[in-house]
Amino acid sequence: MAAQKDKNDPFETHRKGGFFGSIWGSKDPKKGRESEVINIKKSPGGEKGARKGYKADEKLPPPPSLTRLIVFPMALFLAQALSFTIFWELNKGVPIVIAVINLCLVFDQSSLGERKNRFGEEADSLLPALNGPDGVRAMRVWLRIVVAWLGVFLGGVTGMNADETHMAQFYVITFGRTYENVLANMPGAAYSDAGKVWFAASSSIASERSIGFKEKGVYCAAPVLDTNQGVQNVAFWAIGYDCCDARGNFKCGAGTSHHGGVRAPPDGVFAQDRAMFMKAVKQSAAVNSLTVDDDVVLLHWVNEPDTVAKWQLLSAIGAVLIGWGLFALLALLVVGIGLFAEHEYTERQSHRSLAEDMS
Repeated sequence: MAAQKDKNDPFETHRKGGFFGSIWGSKDPKKGRESEVINIKKSPGGEKGARKGYKADEKLPPPPSLTRLIVFPMALFLAQALSFTIFWELNKGVPIVIAVINLCLVFDQSSLGERKNRFGEEADSLLPALNGPDGVRAMRVWLRIVVAWLGVFLGGVTGMNADETHMAQFYVITFGRTYENVLANMPGAAYSDAGKVWFAASSSIASERSIGFKEKGVYCAAPVLDTNQGVQNVAFWAIGYDCCDARGNFKCGAGTSHHGGVRAPPDGVFAQDRAMFMKAVKQSAAVNSLTVDDDVVLLHWVNEPDTVAKWQLLSAIGAVLIGWGLFALLALLVVGIGLFAEHEYTERQSHRSLAEDMS
């Protein structure tokens, strides 16, 4: 005997099973809504008659796969972020090729699922239209695409930022040349490939000529001069963040008693520190009647460059992992919104089918 309907719930929209049960049916197919689907062979109207009506249209897709909706996009994010972090500075073509491959992987059968509609028929196309006859499958497919593409795009952005902020400095220190006993009155073009620069005893920071250029933070720059400087054409400048006064009192990094540092990397899309330091350099030159060399070498004054390189590498990895965690939260939010929209769509379709049967 069929179960008696609740008088207060004639549309049967509040069956037991909760939110997920109402969307994807009972876990037991014998007890779920699938048992109420009209038998196509026994239907007097044949296949068309079997599909007509509330119960026929109520067959629903299986529960979503968290592997496809969450784990797969997170894997894409991590792969893309690491590729940009490691290779962007070395060969920009490598992470771009990986990005194209990752975007194509979204259309693999494993990411899109079975190409069948809710009646078990083969779908007409790989990407169904949201306003097509099978809206539920279309919403599920496009949800997978959106989350996966977000993973690729945001992974690339995270990796590029980690590269420019940390890995660029790591590569400069690790692969740049080491110069020793450098005279500060030499032209900068002779040391444009430097990673580490150690000055002769006659060269030192002119702390009293430093400038602190303020824009949000304070960008400090002080000329490195030689006792036999001659023409005041300065190529080497020590730099640092928030470590000097508006005029003078430069105390960045290892201090003025030290005699060397590591070259600052060039600017990128996100990192624009070099441009800010150059403003401090030009301001110091104007105040102290100095001439800025055409090939300026900006140096972070440090004691142990290899230790700095190691920390930059660890910082880059940490930035990627933080971005990965934030993307996981974003993916959960987007998937939650998408599944809720699917639930609402399914409910509207059920009520529409029932209204057609009653008319």
